[in-house]
Amino acid sequence: MNEVLRRKAPMNLSIIEVDPSLFSSSLTGWLEITSYVMAQRAGKVQPTADGSVPPLSKSDLNTTNVKTIADDSIFAFGIAAAMHGDKAAFDKVERDLTAQYGENFPGSFAFWHFKQEPDAKPETLDDYIGMIGRTLMEDGQVEPKDIWNAGVRFLEKVRKSNFKVELTEPLAAWNRAQWTSIITQLKSQLVKPEETVPPIKEALAETRNDESFIAALLLASMAAVDQELTEDYMGFLKSIARRV
Repeated sequence: MNEVLRRKAPMNLSIIEVDPSLFSSSLTGWLEITSYVMAQRAGKVQPTADGSVPPLSKSDLNTTNVKTIADDSIFAFGIAAAMHGDKAAFDKVERDLTAQYGENFPGSFAFWHFKQEPDAKPETLDDYIGMIGRTLMEDGQVEPKDIWNAGVRFLEKVRKSNFKVELTEPLAAWNRAQWTSIITQLKSQLVKPEETVPPIKEALAETRNDESFIAALLLASMAAVDQELTEDYMGFLKSIARRV
């Protein structure tokens, strides 16, 4: 387990700091250890005699487990890059991994989601993440409703990620900054601001940057962007917003 933490540490840092070079140089080690641990848990391999972690072969790189971990890592970096509006960093990771592995590198499927055309119809959460991420990286400033949608989709994706701990606080801080700016500089773009801004201000008064804050802020700002959610999704946000 110490080896898992040792190899994850540079991945964590690369995502928090949006450092493409550190991410690219650390990904192989992360894929090796996660693949090795998963194979042991599944009873497919036995621990090596010297405790070392075997390198991944070309065929290993094409396994579902490795691809899943790689995609999760790319999406985590993509979300971080989107919040920073840093398309150059995201593009560099793709170039580096292509040079390292070839065209069909682990994580290439995740990059595909960030290349869909703006008018494409998203069908999956990954489609939404890719399209929102691309917009934020390329355009920077987007409308309040788009910010709200980004907050919802990013929260859902982050909660499923191996990098949930590392991404939650930055995501909360990003949402806080976005909505603070919206209610002070873009109030005219909101629906009935005299009614909808006070609940947003109340949600922003929470000082903790965690997932409960994010969910509560999303719920508080729904009316301001004329957004509706299914009953199940409302329940999802309310359960996260509730503090024990």
